[in-house]
Amino acid sequence: MAISWIVFACVFTGALLGMFLRATLPEPHLSAKSEDVLKMLVGLVGTMSALVIGLLIATAASSYSTRRNELMQASANAVLLDRALAHYGPETKEARDLLRRAVVATLHTAWPENGAARSGNFAASATSGEVLYDTIQQLEPRNDVQRSLKA
Repeated sequence: MAISWIVFACVFTGALLGMFLRATLPEPHLSAKSEDVLKMLVGLVGTMSALVIGLLIATAASSYSTRRNELMQASANAVLLDRALAHYGPETKEARDLLRRAVVATLHTAWPENGAARSGNFAASATSGEVLYDTIQQLEPRNDVQRSLKA
């Protein structure tokens, strides 16, 4: 917001300065040719501004789309892991609980409730992910289905 106010002030000041300097210009600079050149320059500045704003919007949309896809993929991976652990058997209850806590911790770190500032850090989420990985690695498969799911 501050940047937009600064830009507004600069443009407004430039317009006022132009209005006052017009009175001091010599007569040859006020001819029709000069006005045509000025119109072309204003058109060029307007076109370049539109191009820059268009690129800015395209970059923001691309960034949003990338983040959205990453979030959807991470969500799908968490659900897939939870379902695989559920099919493995009741001995994965601890691992499933760890997975739920890790997902909740990550969500609260990334998007705090009530718009509060981010209070946690991602190191805690990474640590819970490592504990989850170690818990899954400690599972001892008893049949081919469990071996397949663990792999």
